[in-house]
Amino acid sequence: MSRGCSPGSRYFCTASRGLERLLGEEVRRKLSASDVEQVSGKVFFTADADLKKLKSLKCAERLFLLVKKLPPIQISRLKGKGVHILQKCVIGESSQWLDVVAKWQSLQEFSKEQECTSDMIETGIKRPTQQESSGTRKRPKLELDKPPTTVLNESQTGQHGLHSVIQESCQNNTPIQTTASPNELLNPKSRGAASCMHFRVSCRCSGKIAKAFTSQELGRAIGVALGRQMGWKAELRNPMMEVYIHLSDIHCVVGIPIVRLPLASRDYIKSAGLRSTVAWAMAYLADIKAGSFVLDPMCGLGTILLEAAKEWPNAYYHGIDNTASQLQVASANVCFAKLTSRIDLTRASVTGLPLLTESIDVVICDIPFGKKFKISQDTKTIMPYILKEMVRVLSADGTLVLLLSQELSLHMQQWQRPKNHQSNKGKLAALQNTDTTPVEQSSDPVENVNVEDMSIAEKEQSEVKTKILASLLPTGIFQVSLGVTEASIHRYKKIPVT
Repeated sequence: MSRGCSPGSRYFCTASRGLERLLGEEVRRKLSASDVEQVSGKVFFTADADLKKLKSLKCAERLFLLVKKLPPIQISRLKGKGVHILQKCVIGESSQWLDVVAKWQSLQEFSKEQECTSDMIETGIKRPTQQESSGTRKRPKLELDKPPTTVLNESQTGQHGLHSVIQESCQNNTPIQTTASPNELLNPKSRGAASCMHFRVSCRCSGKIAKAFTSQELGRAIGVALGRQMGWKAELRNPMMEVYIHLSDIHCVVGIPIVRLPLASRDYIKSAGLRSTVAWAMAYLADIKAGSFVLDPMCGLGTILLEAAKEWPNAYYHGIDNTASQLQVASANVCFAKLTSRIDLTRASVTGLPLLTESIDVVICDIPFGKKFKISQDTKTIMPYILKEMVRVLSADGTLVLLLSQELSLHMQQWQRPKNHQSNKGKLAALQNTDTTPVEQSSDPVENVNVEDMSIAEKEQSEVKTKILASLLPTGIFQVSLGVTEASIHRYKKIPVT
């Protein structure tokens, strides 16, 4: 087994609320994960995967090695006693920490080896040693011409930390030989030496426990107790390792982040627009096939297209937007991600797409909410005409995926209820996601107002809606969180009109 691979390790990822099921499917598919458990905002799983595979997860916000997962902790009303109970439950046995941190350490070493290797591949040059670069002195020939060995003694690991020695070894292309076991490096207290592991605790509280304690005071108390037990040193600004703790009414979770930056922070996106995990989820729900023609008719900064093209490279992508400044940033993003050969951009109106009828296999679109960017017209008013044009260019059996605000989602559900789809009623019930909320009584004027009393514009809008209802079959609604904003992903299938 290669280094950086942790057999049967237990992990968990945080996810945007509503995307847990999609993340669970992704870890099964990409990592062959087992024991997958989905809770609100988190997915737990067991996997035998190296660091490269773990970092390939696109629906996850952050990735952690799991230290422990406990039921909700019953705390005492007395504050001092309550803190003591939390310290005891959260920290537990030292052996458990040593095992998990040893796995974390192996992943960090593997990551640094990858960085060194990638640097050599990119430059094609191995960094010379000091003696080689001087030009006046030759490196003395060692026995059997073996590379020099870096030996870690107690003072080196205590003063500089294991990471600095590993980095120096990578730069000089020298193997590492330690005189101490991994457990001794992680727990110098057992040897009576100075601490070499610098850490900090990030604590998050919610529910009942948040009413009794603040996250800061609990994080500080747990950090002090953990440092004393393990012999580690607290370092808030630039720690070697972070300990993440979430205390809620559902569970107590303790984990160690595997990478410093969130997985959701894509290194191939220069200017971020829509949250990358949500953009990936929309592309995943679109079920993009090899050779498919994919369109985003209101592409904005191009985040959806970038996520789709990175994950499903054997398709053709086209972005359209009517705002020159948005297209300029989208073009810069496409160039930065080196996807100019896969993504084309055009300036045009979404209500007048310069595309042939039924020429597109997949349409994915984030309908503007009007919060981050101003919109000139009321979205609810022009939505039928936007959908009409999307349906026109969409091929038969094509897929339409939309991200809608909660208000627009309810409006769509009201006038797209399967009233005119009696033949598809059974199929709709089987395909529709369980997260959808049925609307008991429609407030849409098209259904409640007499046609004779409607204006010409309203009659035209009613006809457009009728045509759309006749050609689109809803196949799922997924509630998602965009931070402070709630939204819904709607998925449709275009069906033949008889």
